[in-house]
Amino acid sequence: MEFLVGYVLIAVILLFMGFSLFQIGVFTLMIVGALIVLIGGFFAVCLALLAFSKRRRGVFTEIDENLRFPVAIYKIDGENVPNMFPCEMVMKKRLYVPEKEITLLYCKPRKSAIDKNALITIIVGGAVFIPGAVFSAIMIVSFIKGFSVA
Repeated sequence: MEFLVGYVLIAVILLFMGFSLFQIGVFTLMIVGALIVLIGGFFAVCLALLAFSKRRRGVFTEIDENLRFPVAIYKIDGENVPNMFPCEMVMKKRLYVPEKEITLLYCKPRKSAIDKNALITIIVGGAVFIPGAVFSAIMIVSFIKGFSVA
């Protein structure tokens, strides 16, 4: 809600400065496109980290609430390793069963684990946002260069 109020205030200020509604709309679309490109880049990096990950057996030990977001901690080869993504809060009891050995992917560059939930998030997010990021980048460059899409 605060974001929407801030956006409206910025739009009103831009209107007073002499920008047209069309220019504000184009500016908004370029910001949204840039955000999609950044999210697509994030998932591309996650897919690259996934490629360098090794399959390991691990045991869920706890959920660390002291970080910015609660993160599941797994014991892999005697070492406590945090999950790459925040833990799922909705089905916490069902997804994180203590002392149950599961197969994880160990990402050595980040020293983090990738459980099945994180794996699904990376694959689906990459499939959705990477093509969108490529399209958004092409549209932004085309608009800046002055090429016509039609």
